[in-house]
Amino acid sequence: MKLSLSLGSYKNVKVYIHWTFSLLLLWIIISNSRQGMPGMDILWIIIFVLALFACVVFHEFGHALAAQKYGIQTKDIVLYPIGGIARLEKLPEEPKQELWVAIAGPLVNIGIFLILSLVLNFTGFDMTNLEQLESIKIGPSTIVLYLASANLILALFNLIPAFPMDGGRILRAFLAIRMPRARATKIAGSIGQFLAIFFIFFGLFNNPILVLIGVFIFLGAAAEVSHTQQESLLKGFKVKDAIMMKFQILGFDAPLSKAVEKLLNSQATHFVVVKDDVAVGTLSRNEIIKGLQEGGENLLIEKVADMNPMKVETEEDLDEAWKRMLTESRKVAFVIENGHFLGILDQENISEFVMVRTAIQK
Repeated sequence: MKLSLSLGSYKNVKVYIHWTFSLLLLWIIISNSRQGMPGMDILWIIIFVLALFACVVFHEFGHALAAQKYGIQTKDIVLYPIGGIARLEKLPEEPKQELWVAIAGPLVNIGIFLILSLVLNFTGFDMTNLEQLESIKIGPSTIVLYLASANLILALFNLIPAFPMDGGRILRAFLAIRMPRARATKIAGSIGQFLAIFFIFFGLFNNPILVLIGVFIFLGAAAEVSHTQQESLLKGFKVKDAIMMKFQILGFDAPLSKAVEKLLNSQATHFVVVKDDVAVGTLSRNEIIKGLQEGGENLLIEKVADMNPMKVETEEDLDEAWKRMLTESRKVAFVIENGHFLGILDQENISEFVMVRTAIQK
């Protein structure tokens, strides 16, 4: 992954840390140094932050490993200054499966909280003694105390029923047991957006971070509702129902100047590359621009085209084909019937298909 450092992998799940994470550590060092904090105390704070983000990784692995039990793989886990993200290939559609995948992360944090609380108890540290808490200096016991508290806060915060947070997914899973998934998503998304607006207004007068969290929740809820509604509208249809039979073609041995000409003289953003009248690949607008930057207008199309296009069958469920395209980040796929190329499936065309179906249903 670009701009990220690999930390290794476990159970085929790779873990990365984004470069912006270094800015967080730098900010901690600079801000505390300006306040005259001793270097050793700053070191303990950095250790706490690193330990906290290790707990975030465990949280994301909770989701990833729970998903693996249902045959769903995780692309990777990426650590950002604001937290971690586990990129699952897809979300479970079975409500009970989604429930376990969603709740696995917070359960990990609760488990860490209980373990660290036992450690403090065995060392004679009284978490209820306020005088002791106020008098202790930063050190190993303090780090363990703060880490235990932070894990409890993380668990409770993630359980807030604000979609698309874990709590919102748990709510959607419970609702989906009794109603269609699309309707359950809409209800959970609406609750999430309501809470997001509350976070934004409350944060404006109290904590700017809550504003960022509110915006994240609002946009995430809207995106998830839109995605689920589109998925539900595609159910019951086959790839053949949305196939594109008319498309622009380019010879594999033609120069990029030919692609530029067609790009500027049409609304097409993807082209089918042919060799001896046989479709062998696709060429996107982005690939054209990249090719021009690297090799100029005389560069052959085959040098920049995708010569290993994704393929779907005409009788394949349209919603499954669409989800595969999203998972593999493909804008276009070849439609195959009885081993022969028949046409293409385009994400933009699928969106237009959904718009038509939505208009018909109203």
